[in-house]
Amino acid sequence: MLTYKSYGNSEKPVLCLLPGAGLGAWAYNQVIPLITKNFYVIIPDVLSNFKTIDNAIYQLHELIAMEFKGKIKILAGLSLGSQIALALVAKYPAICDDLLLESCAAFPQSISKVIKPFTKLSYPLTRFNWFNKLQAMTLHLPPKMNRFYNQEVKKMSEQTLVNMLSANTAFDIQNLIPINFKGKAIIAYGTKEERLIIKSSKFLSKEFINSRIIPLKNYRHGELTLSHPDRFCQIINSFQN
Repeated sequence: MLTYKSYGNSEKPVLCLLPGAGLGAWAYNQVIPLITKNFYVIIPDVLSNFKTIDNAIYQLHELIAMEFKGKIKILAGLSLGSQIALALVAKYPAICDDLLLESCAAFPQSISKVIKPFTKLSYPLTRFNWFNKLQAMTLHLPPKMNRFYNQEVKKMSEQTLVNMLSANTAFDIQNLIPINFKGKAIIAYGTKEERLIIKSSKFLSKEFINSRIIPLKNYRHGELTLSHPDRFCQIINSFQN
């Protein structure tokens, strides 16, 4: 069964967090002290040996069925994590009460056709600290997370990296609709993100029965989780209202 890290009081409602490609539980280091006041937080290890999104949702469904009686309160994903969360509720609409999708790309990207050879060529560079530092800057990670990112990438296999980036860039919402999830859904995106993310967010907001879209002014990709823990927690807590 899929392993997971947990934080807080297990008697509280369960919040499941799914990080993006190249990230780990450490991406939520600033969030966890704030959010465990109201939630029992779990961060499943879906990415360390990632194969496909279908495989990830099979593992998550099994975990939630066995550990949490088949249902949790909130599912929240970032980037690739949001695509996994979206696919999970599309297949199992009753698996959670509420859903947060952050920086979710819902349509295939043209780079998906060349991502495999490009990743294989660049993978050897991930052994070098200077390259990972540049990548961290590209991802807009706060400087204090650089060390964690460097460690995360260095322990990742070439095939896992190829699998993650291929899944992320080839993801297509058209394979999932109609989406029959009846809980509350919040779709959040940064106004400084790529056009694809903004287009995807607006599209997704129309695919849910009960949705709210939140444009985050001047935020870039993933910055809600990574750089604005107070705002992230405010949005998560809004599901309780």
